[in-house]
Amino acid sequence: MDESSEREGRVVTRVPVDTFDHRLMLARSHAGRLSIQEAATKCGFTHQSWSNWERGRVPRDILDVAEAVAEGLGVDRDWLLHGGPLTRPEKPRRLRVAYTANRGPGRILRRPRRVDEPRVRVPA
Repeated sequence: MDESSEREGRVVTRVPVDTFDHRLMLARSHAGRLSIQEAATKCGFTHQSWSNWERGRVPRDILDVAEAVAEGLGVDRDWLLHGGPLTRPEKPRRLRVAYTANRGPGRILRRPRRVDEPRVRVPA
């Protein structure tokens, strides 16, 4: 924090930056909370190289490194190179179908709601 923000009493929060070094750390965590040594060995690199990359140095042959890390740790190569959302995609909704007395499908109890459609409760 700088002096002006301390004097004014403001609290400055840091937002994680989506960089190659942070994505490497996340890839290690995703692969089972591996140490730097374990991840580097699994991907065919030295401990020192991996450690330098996690400290912010960019590898000279980043495409080859991303390919090896993706294959060794089971993460997406494009995500390693470019970043993107860090959350899992939302699961699609499943429809429940009511069955009539003759065991055939009846009306749909819930239909998927469009994004722009307001939520409305329907009386039973």
